[in-house]
Amino acid sequence: MKKVFLLALVVATVVIACKKDKKTDPIPNTTSVDPNTSQKQQVKQTYANIAFAVYDDAYQGAIALKTAINLFVANPTSTGFKACKQKWLDVREIYGLTETFRFADGPIDNEANGPEGFINAWPMDEAYVDYVVGSPTSGIINNTATYPTIDQAALLSANENGGEENISLGFHAIEFLLWGQDVSASSAGMRPYTDYVTSGGTAANQARRGLYLNTTVDILLAGLKQVRDEWDPAGSNNYYNEFLALENGIALRKMFNSLKVLSGFELAGERMFTAYTNMNQEDEHSCFSDNTHRDIFLNAKGMQNLYLGTYTRTNSSVVSGYALKDLIALYDVPKNTEVVDYLASSITKINLMYIPFDQAIILAAERPKVLAAVNELQTLETKLIAAAATLGITF
Repeated sequence: MKKVFLLALVVATVVIACKKDKKTDPIPNTTSVDPNTSQKQQVKQTYANIAFAVYDDAYQGAIALKTAINLFVANPTSTGFKACKQKWLDVREIYGLTETFRFADGPIDNEANGPEGFINAWPMDEAYVDYVVGSPTSGIINNTATYPTIDQAALLSANENGGEENISLGFHAIEFLLWGQDVSASSAGMRPYTDYVTSGGTAANQARRGLYLNTTVDILLAGLKQVRDEWDPAGSNNYYNEFLALENGIALRKMFNSLKVLSGFELAGERMFTAYTNMNQEDEHSCFSDNTHRDIFLNAKGMQNLYLGTYTRTNSSVVSGYALKDLIALYDVPKNTEVVDYLASSITKINLMYIPFDQAIILAAERPKVLAAVNELQTLETKLIAAAATLGITF
């Protein structure tokens, strides 16, 4: 699916796409009188407040990542390189929680202008960006003929150009530029910081690599800012106001659709079972840094945050309010309890998986734990569908 996005820092309009976009089902007309109208409006408010808080935290984390990267590229040192990696891991701890706001045709993956395709697109053919084992001259960085200039317009145009794994941008492109290929069962990628040293460094095109890293983080930051601003309660004519004005049934269906798709098709399926079946680390989410186990946990935790209606910000303040768990309990206490229980049990089973995930999917003694977590998430999907049905929502 192709989407058009106008990046504030780039004049050109760029066509982008993301393998992970999923269309929502047709939304039914739900305009009948409901005695719980006020409660449903409160659920929408809590949802919107948490969305802004978590995207704002992710944006602030990306600013810290950009600062570290800019400092490192200006003066490449081992210490600076480690700082960049840590800031990447730090912002991923937040961004993983935002995935529960996807699959709802919101500002992150709206067909018209959602920037998800250059924020978190995967899986990635790393050879599209830089050198890999056995191919020291591969990638955009080393292809000075086709890509004489590395700037935002060039990298945006290159993203998924010619194939959905031709990822040139986003968290995972930055991850690869920091860690390099993961070719070890016992560690993450081990790219040397000297790949960025322009005098006597390793690999080739060190200056272009640094420029690529700086440019990619700028685009990432711009995309996160776009989504954050759309959820900003202080904004005007943005998605925050649009969402609160939605008919309650439509808004609630969006919430449940995102939970349903993420728990079942996306997390249990695309992000876990595909790698489990193929036994291939190339199918895991953060394969360069060996951080996939955190991606999986945080996606599940984000669903739990949304359903329970609470999020603890990076400054330790808590955003909470009337939530889906409170609303569904008005209609069917047992079905609500089942969702709450399976949200918790899914996280428990995820935490039992072996680390790193690329070994959990191949070690005979550990594979059953991955499958158990997949099954729990799939069951959670059925419980979410049943809970949604109590509101007259069907899929």
